[in-house]
Amino acid sequence: MKFNFRHIIFLFFTFLLILILLTKTTWRVCTVCGVQDFERSLFGKRIELLSNHEVDEYGTYKKWREQHLGKICDHQWVEIDEFEINLPN
Repeated sequence: MKFNFRHIIFLFFTFLLILILLTKTTWRVCTVCGVQDFERSLFGKRIELLSNHEVDEYGTYKKWREQHLGKICDHQWVEIDEFEINLPN
């Protein structure tokens, strides 16, 4: 069978789709300061290039540091199920 340019493009995008569908995201929130952590993994192995650590999307970590005079938080992570309605305070 002869591969042409269309076959190669189709295989490439099929491979990308499979990778996207197999990637798992773990969403964690610190119960002390409210900072978030998004860890992405493929086949159970963490992918640092795609993971986001200590995301202060809502400004809670900045407020916590102002209240605690610049101390560093010892994070206590709680894993969040994004399909669950109740989120920790």
